[in-house]
Amino acid sequence: MKRLMGEAGMLARFGGVGAIATLVHLSVAAIAFIIWPTISPFLANLLAFVVAFQVSFWGHRRFTFRKDGRAHRFFLLALGGFALNNSVLAALLTISPVEGIFAIIVATFTVPLLMYVAARFWAFA
Repeated sequence: MKRLMGEAGMLARFGGVGAIATLVHLSVAAIAFIIWPTISPFLANLLAFVVAFQVSFWGHRRFTFRKDGRAHRFFLLALGGFALNNSVLAALLTISPVEGIFAIIVATFTVPLLMYVAARFWAFA
């Protein structure tokens, strides 16, 4: 039972750090669209990813898992999540009327649970 409670706490911390990183991601993308209205959604998403990655890695390292972890593994994991995010973004831009920041918002919320499992058992194992 104690292990289950510890895991639940870790998952809650992961969610908190992830929420902050997600807000950073979406804020950077929104700012990119404000500053440069004709920016490609993919470029805005890339800029947002680069900034949010820093928040995510350091937050998980210091708060969620409280371990140094393996930065290269977490970066590979984040790149995989970003690739999935961009795949969803591409699908939305191609087959739906959703575009711009709204497409990035939908794409950004598709990856978190998969990221937790991979970070917990691979990048910060």
